[in-house]
Amino acid sequence: MSIGKDSPLGSILVTGATGKVGRRLVSALLEAGQQVTVVARSTAAARTLWPGPSVAIRSADLTDTASLAGLCAGIDTLFHLASYAPRPDEPDIYGAPDHWPVTAEGTARLMAQVEVSKVRRVVYISSVKAMGDLAGALGRAADESVTPAPDSLYGRAKLAAERSVLDLGARLGLHTTVLRLPMVYGVGDSGNIARMAKAVAARRFPPWPRVANRRSAIHVEDAVAAAMLVAGHAESAGETYFVTDGRDYSTRWLYEQTLTALGRPIPSWSIPLWALRAAAATGTLGERLTGRRMPFTLEGLGKLVGDAWFSSAKLERQVGFRPRYTLEVEIRRLVRDVAGRSGAQS
Repeated sequence: MSIGKDSPLGSILVTGATGKVGRRLVSALLEAGQQVTVVARSTAAARTLWPGPSVAIRSADLTDTASLAGLCAGIDTLFHLASYAPRPDEPDIYGAPDHWPVTAEGTARLMAQVEVSKVRRVVYISSVKAMGDLAGALGRAADESVTPAPDSLYGRAKLAAERSVLDLGARLGLHTTVLRLPMVYGVGDSGNIARMAKAVAARRFPPWPRVANRRSAIHVEDAVAAAMLVAGHAESAGETYFVTDGRDYSTRWLYEQTLTALGRPIPSWSIPLWALRAAAATGTLGERLTGRRMPFTLEGLGKLVGDAWFSSAKLERQVGFRPRYTLEVEIRRLVRDVAGRSGAQS
Protein backbone atom coordinates (compact mmCIF):
# COMPACT_ATOMS: atom_id res chain seq x y z
CA MET A 1 0.00 0.00 0.00
CA SER A 2 1.36 3.43 -0.88
CA ILE A 3 0.51 6.63 0.97
CA GLY A 4 -0.83 9.48 -1.07
CA LYS A 5 -2.83 12.64 -0.63
CA ASP A 6 -6.01 10.66 -0.01
CA SER A 7 -4.48 8.49 2.73
CA PRO A 8 -6.27 8.23 6.10
CA LEU A 9 -3.25 9.42 8.11
CA GLY A 10 -4.41 13.01 8.50
CA SER A 11 -2.03 15.39 10.25
CA ILE A 12 1.29 13.77 11.15
CA LEU A 13 3.75 14.35 14.00
CA VAL A 14 7.33 12.99 13.78
CA THR A 15 9.65 12.77 16.78
CA GLY A 16 13.36 12.23 16.17
CA ALA A 17 12.88 13.97 12.85
CA THR A 18 16.38 15.46 12.76
CA GLY A 19 18.03 12.01 12.85
CA LYS A 20 19.18 10.17 9.74
CA VAL A 21 16.05 8.01 9.44
CA GLY A 22 13.76 10.78 10.65
CA ARG A 23 14.90 13.19 7.95
CA ARG A 24 14.21 10.63 5.24
CA LEU A 25 10.79 9.89 6.70
CA VAL A 26 9.83 13.58 6.74
CA SER A 27 10.99 13.95 3.13
CA ALA A 28 8.98 10.92 2.04
CA LEU A 29 5.86 12.14 3.82
CA LEU A 30 6.15 15.57 2.22
CA GLU A 31 6.63 13.99 -1.20
CA ALA A 32 3.42 12.03 -0.58
CA GLY A 33 1.57 15.28 0.07
CA GLN A 34 1.19 14.81 3.82
CA GLN A 35 0.78 17.52 6.43
CA VAL A 36 3.85 17.14 8.69
CA THR A 37 4.84 18.57 12.07
CA VAL A 38 8.20 17.70 13.62
CA VAL A 39 9.30 17.73 17.25
CA ALA A 40 12.71 19.08 18.20
CA ARG A 41 14.43 20.27 21.35
CA SER A 42 15.88 23.13 19.28
CA THR A 43 13.45 24.69 16.84
CA ALA A 44 16.32 26.72 15.36
CA ALA A 45 18.24 23.56 14.47
CA ALA A 46 15.15 22.00 12.94
CA ARG A 47 14.43 25.13 10.94
CA THR A 48 17.82 24.84 9.23
CA LEU A 49 16.61 21.50 7.84
CA TRP A 50 13.13 22.72 6.92
CA PRO A 51 13.38 26.49 6.37
CA GLY A 52 10.09 26.91 4.56
CA PRO A 53 6.45 26.68 5.65
CA SER A 54 6.00 23.08 4.47
CA VAL A 55 6.93 21.68 7.90
CA ALA A 56 5.56 22.90 11.24
CA ILE A 57 7.94 22.66 14.19
CA ARG A 58 7.07 22.10 17.85
CA SER A 59 9.58 22.27 20.68
CA ALA A 60 9.66 19.53 23.33
CA ASP A 61 12.02 17.36 25.37
CA LEU A 62 11.08 13.79 26.24
CA THR A 63 12.65 14.17 29.68
CA ASP A 64 10.55 17.25 30.50
CA THR A 65 6.89 16.43 31.14
CA ALA A 66 5.82 20.08 31.04
CA SER A 67 7.30 20.59 27.58
CA LEU A 68 5.18 17.73 26.22
CA ALA A 69 1.87 19.25 27.29
CA GLY A 70 -0.41 19.67 24.28
CA LEU A 71 2.26 18.29 21.93
CA CYS A 72 -0.17 15.94 20.20
CA ALA A 73 -3.03 18.42 19.83
CA GLY A 74 -4.51 18.26 16.35
CA ILE A 75 -2.43 15.20 15.41
CA ASP A 76 -3.90 12.07 13.85
CA THR A 77 -0.76 9.96 13.28
CA LEU A 78 2.46 9.86 15.32
CA PHE A 79 5.73 8.45 14.03
CA HIS A 80 7.94 8.11 17.10
CA LEU A 81 11.66 7.83 16.36
CA ALA A 82 13.19 9.89 19.15
CA SER A 83 15.65 8.20 21.51
CA TYR A 84 18.88 9.01 23.29
CA ALA A 85 21.87 9.45 20.95
CA PRO A 86 25.15 8.76 22.79
CA ARG A 87 28.08 11.08 22.25
CA PRO A 88 30.87 9.67 20.05
CA ASP A 89 33.28 9.73 23.01
CA GLU A 90 31.05 7.76 25.39
CA PRO A 91 32.88 4.51 26.21
CA ASP A 92 29.76 2.32 26.25
CA ILE A 93 27.19 3.55 23.75
CA TYR A 94 24.71 0.77 24.59
CA GLY A 95 25.15 1.26 28.33
CA ALA A 96 24.87 5.05 28.44
CA PRO A 97 22.72 5.95 31.48
CA ASP A 98 20.56 8.42 29.55
CA HIS A 99 19.01 5.67 27.42
CA TRP A 100 16.47 4.95 30.16
CA PRO A 101 15.18 8.45 31.01
CA VAL A 102 15.02 9.49 27.35
CA THR A 103 13.95 6.33 25.52
CA ALA A 104 11.98 4.37 28.11
CA GLU A 105 10.59 7.03 30.44
CA GLY A 106 10.37 9.63 27.67
CA THR A 107 8.22 7.33 25.52
CA ALA A 108 5.94 6.67 28.49
CA ARG A 109 5.55 10.43 28.96
CA LEU A 110 4.78 10.84 25.26
CA MET A 111 2.16 8.07 25.37
CA ALA A 112 0.49 9.91 28.26
CA GLN A 113 0.05 12.84 25.88
CA VAL A 114 -1.27 10.53 23.16
CA GLU A 115 -3.83 9.23 25.63
CA VAL A 116 -5.38 12.68 26.21
CA SER A 117 -5.27 13.64 22.53
CA LYS A 118 -7.07 12.54 19.40
CA VAL A 119 -4.10 10.64 17.95
CA ARG A 120 -5.39 7.52 16.22
CA ARG A 121 -2.17 5.85 15.03
CA VAL A 122 1.30 5.44 16.51
CA VAL A 123 4.24 3.84 14.71
CA TYR A 124 7.29 3.32 16.90
CA ILE A 125 10.69 2.77 15.25
CA SER A 126 12.63 0.46 17.54
CA SER A 127 15.73 -1.71 17.17
CA VAL A 128 16.60 -5.41 17.07
CA LYS A 129 18.64 -4.60 20.19
CA ALA A 130 15.33 -4.87 22.05
CA MET A 131 15.64 -8.61 21.42
CA GLY A 132 19.15 -9.06 22.84
CA ASP A 133 22.14 -10.39 20.92
CA LEU A 134 21.35 -14.08 21.50
CA ALA A 135 18.04 -13.73 19.64
CA GLY A 136 19.87 -13.07 16.39
CA ALA A 137 22.29 -15.96 16.89
CA LEU A 138 19.96 -18.96 16.80
CA GLY A 139 21.41 -20.48 13.64
CA ARG A 140 18.31 -19.35 11.74
CA ALA A 141 16.64 -16.04 11.00
CA ALA A 142 14.78 -15.08 14.19
CA ASP A 143 11.14 -14.11 13.84
CA GLU A 144 8.76 -12.25 16.14
CA SER A 145 7.91 -15.42 18.11
CA VAL A 146 11.32 -15.30 19.83
CA THR A 147 11.05 -13.95 23.38
CA PRO A 148 12.97 -10.67 23.84
CA ALA A 149 15.91 -10.82 26.26
CA PRO A 150 17.77 -7.53 25.87
CA ASP A 151 21.31 -7.58 27.25
CA SER A 152 22.07 -3.85 27.23
CA LEU A 153 20.52 -0.78 28.79
CA TYR A 154 19.80 0.49 25.28
CA GLY A 155 17.94 -2.71 24.41
CA ARG A 156 16.00 -2.72 27.67
CA ALA A 157 15.00 0.91 27.15
CA LYS A 158 13.82 0.15 23.60
CA LEU A 159 11.77 -2.82 24.80
CA ALA A 160 10.18 -0.75 27.57
CA ALA A 161 9.31 1.94 25.01
CA GLU A 162 7.77 -0.68 22.71
CA ARG A 163 5.58 -1.93 25.54
CA SER A 164 4.44 1.60 26.43
CA VAL A 165 3.26 2.06 22.84
CA LEU A 166 1.60 -1.34 22.41
CA ASP A 167 -0.01 -1.34 25.86
CA LEU A 168 -1.59 2.03 25.17
CA GLY A 169 -2.91 0.78 21.85
CA ALA A 170 -4.41 -2.34 23.43
CA ARG A 171 -6.00 -0.34 26.25
CA LEU A 172 -7.51 2.42 24.11
CA GLY A 173 -8.06 0.59 20.84
CA LEU A 174 -5.53 2.73 18.97
CA HIS A 175 -3.63 1.59 15.91
CA THR A 176 -0.13 1.06 17.35
CA THR A 177 2.72 -0.71 15.55
CA VAL A 178 6.37 -1.38 16.37
CA LEU A 179 9.11 -1.80 13.77
CA ARG A 180 12.47 -3.27 14.83
CA LEU A 181 15.35 -2.25 12.60
CA PRO A 182 18.71 -4.01 12.21
CA MET A 183 21.78 -2.09 10.98
CA VAL A 184 20.68 0.63 8.57
CA TYR A 185 22.57 1.54 5.39
CA GLY A 186 22.05 4.25 2.83
CA VAL A 187 22.55 7.04 5.38
CA GLY A 188 25.72 8.53 3.90
CA ASP A 189 28.83 8.13 6.03
CA SER A 190 26.85 7.11 9.12
CA GLY A 191 26.28 3.59 10.38
CA ASN A 192 28.41 0.50 10.94
CA ILE A 193 28.73 -0.44 7.27
CA ALA A 194 29.87 3.02 6.25
CA ARG A 195 32.35 3.11 9.14
CA MET A 196 33.79 -0.22 8.04
CA ALA A 197 34.02 0.99 4.43
CA LYS A 198 35.91 4.10 5.58
CA ALA A 199 38.33 1.97 7.61
CA VAL A 200 38.99 -0.35 4.66
CA ALA A 201 39.43 2.62 2.31
CA ALA A 202 41.93 4.17 4.73
CA ARG A 203 43.77 0.80 5.06
CA ARG A 204 42.93 0.64 8.75
CA PHE A 205 40.92 -2.59 8.52
CA PRO A 206 42.92 -5.85 8.59
CA PRO A 207 42.50 -8.76 6.15
CA TRP A 208 39.42 -10.26 7.74
CA PRO A 209 39.11 -13.99 8.60
CA ARG A 210 36.63 -16.13 6.69
CA VAL A 211 34.01 -16.24 9.42
CA ALA A 212 30.59 -17.06 7.97
CA ASN A 213 28.52 -14.89 10.29
CA ARG A 214 25.08 -13.67 9.22
CA ARG A 215 23.80 -10.16 9.88
CA SER A 216 20.58 -8.53 8.69
CA ALA A 217 20.38 -5.01 7.32
CA ILE A 218 17.89 -2.56 5.84
CA HIS A 219 18.23 0.40 3.51
CA VAL A 220 16.98 3.62 5.06
CA GLU A 221 14.50 4.16 2.22
CA ASP A 222 13.01 0.71 2.81
CA ALA A 223 12.78 1.40 6.55
CA VAL A 224 10.85 4.58 5.77
CA ALA A 225 8.62 2.77 3.28
CA ALA A 226 7.81 0.13 5.90
CA ALA A 227 6.88 2.79 8.47
CA MET A 228 4.54 4.50 6.03
CA LEU A 229 3.09 1.17 4.92
CA VAL A 230 2.14 -0.06 8.40
CA ALA A 231 0.71 3.34 9.35
CA GLY A 232 -1.90 2.99 6.63
CA HIS A 233 -2.56 -0.75 6.92
CA ALA A 234 -5.28 -1.96 9.31
CA GLU A 235 -3.71 -5.41 9.67
CA SER A 236 -0.64 -3.97 11.39
CA ALA A 237 -2.53 -2.67 14.44
CA GLY A 238 -1.05 -4.08 17.64
CA GLU A 239 1.77 -5.83 15.79
CA THR A 240 5.56 -5.89 16.05
CA TYR A 241 7.68 -6.51 12.95
CA PHE A 242 11.32 -6.98 12.01
CA VAL A 243 12.26 -4.99 8.91
CA THR A 244 15.11 -6.32 6.77
CA ASP A 245 16.09 -6.41 3.11
CA GLY A 246 15.60 -10.19 3.13
CA ARG A 247 19.31 -11.03 2.84
CA ASP A 248 22.08 -11.74 5.32
CA TYR A 249 25.66 -10.55 5.15
CA SER A 250 28.96 -11.68 6.63
CA THR A 251 31.73 -9.28 7.62
CA ARG A 252 34.06 -11.13 5.26
CA TRP A 253 31.63 -10.57 2.38
CA LEU A 254 31.41 -6.86 3.22
CA TYR A 255 35.22 -6.67 3.39
CA GLU A 256 35.67 -8.32 -0.01
CA GLN A 257 32.94 -6.24 -1.64
CA THR A 258 34.50 -3.06 -0.28
CA LEU A 259 37.93 -3.96 -1.67
CA THR A 260 36.40 -4.82 -5.05
CA ALA A 261 34.56 -1.49 -5.15
CA LEU A 262 37.84 0.28 -4.36
CA GLY A 263 39.58 -1.57 -7.17
CA ARG A 264 41.94 -3.35 -4.78
CA PRO A 265 42.92 -7.03 -4.78
CA ILE A 266 41.59 -9.37 -2.10
CA PRO A 267 44.52 -10.52 0.07
CA SER A 268 45.39 -14.21 -0.01
CA TRP A 269 45.90 -14.21 3.76
CA SER A 270 43.86 -13.06 6.76
CA ILE A 271 44.34 -12.21 10.43
CA PRO A 272 43.65 -15.23 12.67
CA LEU A 273 40.57 -14.87 14.82
CA TRP A 274 42.59 -15.55 17.98
CA ALA A 275 44.80 -12.55 17.21
CA LEU A 276 41.75 -10.32 16.79
CA ARG A 277 40.37 -11.54 20.12
CA ALA A 278 43.66 -10.74 21.85
CA ALA A 279 43.72 -7.24 20.39
CA ALA A 280 40.06 -6.69 21.32
CA ALA A 281 40.69 -7.85 24.89
CA THR A 282 43.50 -5.31 25.18
CA GLY A 283 41.17 -2.58 23.97
CA THR A 284 38.47 -3.60 26.44
CA LEU A 285 40.96 -3.53 29.31
CA GLY A 286 42.20 -0.11 28.23
CA GLU A 287 38.65 1.18 28.10
CA ARG A 288 37.98 0.01 31.65
CA LEU A 289 41.21 1.51 32.98
CA THR A 290 40.94 4.88 31.27
CA GLY A 291 37.18 5.35 30.96
CA ARG A 292 37.76 6.36 27.34
CA ARG A 293 36.28 4.71 24.28
CA MET A 294 38.79 2.50 22.45
CA PRO A 295 38.63 1.80 18.68
CA PHE A 296 38.60 -1.99 19.03
CA THR A 297 37.07 -3.94 21.93
CA LEU A 298 35.52 -7.33 22.58
CA GLU A 299 32.08 -5.76 22.12
CA GLY A 300 33.14 -4.37 18.76
CA LEU A 301 34.62 -7.70 17.70
CA GLY A 302 31.40 -9.43 18.68
CA LYS A 303 29.49 -7.28 16.19
CA LEU A 304 31.96 -8.13 13.46
CA VAL A 305 32.07 -11.91 13.94
CA GLY A 306 28.69 -12.60 15.56
CA ASP A 307 25.25 -13.15 14.07
CA ALA A 308 22.34 -10.71 14.10
CA TRP A 309 19.99 -12.53 11.75
CA PHE A 310 16.28 -11.70 11.59
CA SER A 311 13.34 -12.40 9.30
CA SER A 312 10.87 -9.88 7.90
CA ALA A 313 8.59 -12.61 6.52
CA LYS A 314 5.74 -11.56 8.81
CA LEU A 315 5.86 -7.98 7.52
CA GLU A 316 5.90 -9.23 3.94
CA ARG A 317 3.06 -11.66 4.55
CA GLN A 318 0.70 -9.43 6.53
CA VAL A 319 1.09 -6.03 4.87
CA GLY A 320 2.85 -6.79 1.59
CA PHE A 321 6.22 -5.18 2.38
CA ARG A 322 8.76 -5.67 -0.42
CA PRO A 323 12.27 -4.22 0.01
CA ARG A 324 13.61 -2.35 -3.02
CA TYR A 325 17.27 -2.32 -2.03
CA THR A 326 19.93 -4.85 -1.08
CA LEU A 327 23.55 -4.37 -0.11
CA GLU A 328 24.56 -6.49 -3.09
CA VAL A 329 23.53 -3.52 -5.22
CA GLU A 330 24.14 -0.64 -2.85
CA ILE A 331 27.52 -1.41 -1.36
CA ARG A 332 29.50 -0.38 -4.44
CA ARG A 333 27.82 3.03 -4.52
CA LEU A 334 28.23 3.40 -0.78
CA VAL A 335 31.95 2.58 -0.94
CA ARG A 336 32.54 4.95 -3.84
CA ASP A 337 30.80 7.75 -1.95
CA VAL A 338 32.70 7.10 1.27
CA ALA A 339 36.04 6.74 -0.52
CA GLY A 340 35.40 9.90 -2.50
CA ARG A 341 34.68 11.94 0.61
CA SER A 342 37.74 10.56 2.40
CA GLY A 343 40.05 10.97 -0.61
CA ALA A 344 41.07 7.28 -0.47
CA GLN A 345 42.96 6.02 -3.49
CA SER A 346 43.11 2.57 -5.00
